[in-house]
Amino acid sequence: MRPTTNRKKIVPPGVDRFMGYKINSAKSGVYAETMKTIINQLEACRSHHGRILVVRFDLHSHGFKLSDNNKVVSLFMKRIVAWVERNYSTNKIGRLWVRECERAKHQHYHCALMIDGDKIRHPKKLLEVIKERWEMASPSHHMPYVPKPYHFVDKHSGLNDSVYRLSYFAKCRGKGYRPDQAKDFSASRITPQKALKSDCRRFQGTSHTDMDYPPATALKALIG
Repeated sequence: MRPTTNRKKIVPPGVDRFMGYKINSAKSGVYAETMKTIINQLEACRSHHGRILVVRFDLHSHGFKLSDNNKVVSLFMKRIVAWVERNYSTNKIGRLWVRECERAKHQHYHCALMIDGDKIRHPKKLLEVIKERWEMASPSHHMPYVPKPYHFVDKHSGLNDSVYRLSYFAKCRGKGYRPDQAKDFSASRITPQKALKSDCRRFQGTSHTDMDYPPATALKALIG
């Protein structure tokens, strides 16, 4: 399957800041819309919680086909969020996933959760539950090891580092191998507390969001 063509704006390789944050746009660049959503969800979750635990994990399956939609992963992520809410008595949980396919014949998914870090101090149990439930769902499912799978963001530190780490989710390489009706990316829609909305939008309207970034098709032609 060839990558789906689209008109999404791309932050080109070499541009290392977006909405005031340092990002990793090396090699393929990053999708501006995805990057903006990641930042908005981090800021929104931070407005609700004293500190955020950001947990990273990947979901693989030999049973995936490039023609598949994303219903299996979307439903799985919603069930994991529901499990966290029940077992840790918390809410306002941010979630992200991106669909990628590079050299393998099957797509895989990079996922992240943004959870109240005062309710979960370490994600060991959570990651065990995610792995167990994913791999029990089908013999073709696999959750690989991810080094440094978590980090914290509090009111005064960690946000810049988190944006940089999660900017990997927005990279252009590996995206687009999907049916036209399927998405490369999905995220929660947590909104910031009203008192902090102005702070969460402090970088909105800067040159980084208003730049006339080239569409994906044009940039991919330039970088091969």
